[in-house]
Amino acid sequence: VYNDPVAQYSSATCRREEVHHQINRYLSEKHRNKRMRSFLFFGESEDLVGRDFETIYLKLKLLRVLDLGGVRFPCEEEKRSLPEVIGDLIHLRYLGIADTFLSNLPAFISNLRFLQTLDASGNESIRQTIDLRNLTSLRHVIGKFVGELLIGDTVNLQTLRSISSYSWSKLNHEVFINLRDLEIFDSMWVDQRGVSLDLSSFSKPKNLRALTLKVSTFKLSSESEETVRFQTLVELTLRCDIRRPPKDMDVIFPSLESLTLVRLCLEEGPMPALEKLQRLEDLSLTNCSYSEAKMSISAQGFSRLNKLELF
Repeated sequence: VYNDPVAQYSSATCRREEVHHQINRYLSEKHRNKRMRSFLFFGESEDLVGRDFETIYLKLKLLRVLDLGGVRFPCEEEKRSLPEVIGDLIHLRYLGIADTFLSNLPAFISNLRFLQTLDASGNESIRQTIDLRNLTSLRHVIGKFVGELLIGDTVNLQTLRSISSYSWSKLNHEVFINLRDLEIFDSMWVDQRGVSLDLSSFSKPKNLRALTLKVSTFKLSSESEETVRFQTLVELTLRCDIRRPPKDMDVIFPSLESLTLVRLCLEEGPMPALEKLQRLEDLSLTNCSYSEAKMSISAQGFSRLNKLELF
């Protein structure tokens, strides 16, 4: 761990290095450790100065974990971009580039064939097409992906947050057999016309446990006659144009433990449908509108509810 500028520091043999706050000072001292497997930066956002980082640390071919969250890379053509040498770190399993002010991902990301986690959260919307088809070991993809996201046979994918409804509509949902955490949003940067989501849009991931939908076109029903059931779903967040929850909520979501409803314009009281959710522990209605004078909950409703939040 490097966080004391006056301490004697040696990194000749350690395999994991952490830099707290002082990345430019650390780089200026030109530590070089060919055995390094993990490099992590912690602290407030900091601009990189010079090219020492690219010429020394990103040429460590044995790196498995690279977390640069909060590091701001130099601008090229008025945009911040990742150094190209990252594409040569073919053994990376984890790449953390959260809060780095990036608005695009370069094509060389597809070189990281063994990558399991890509964390690009906290950045601007990534609008161009991202090709991850070569990354068949991916388990967690986190960012704000507006453009088309090309994903191949990534049967191990467990987390996909967050992608536009346009991008989700283009994907082959058959491969997401192990998906557990999914977030979808509407974006003004792409044409949403023709994109309509209903419950059947999420019937393929059989192990889904957390679902967040921030979309205007979603219908809390299914086009098919057969009722779609989410047996494994325990956490659901909805911000969409729903006027009333379906009366068979307990049949659709039998395992639901946490439900958050955001900005819904309710035409009738939602409690008769929601109180039948036998496993529900947390219920939040945030920035919802409701014109009636009261909401009623029966004495038998919400058998497990621990928290009720109305905001």
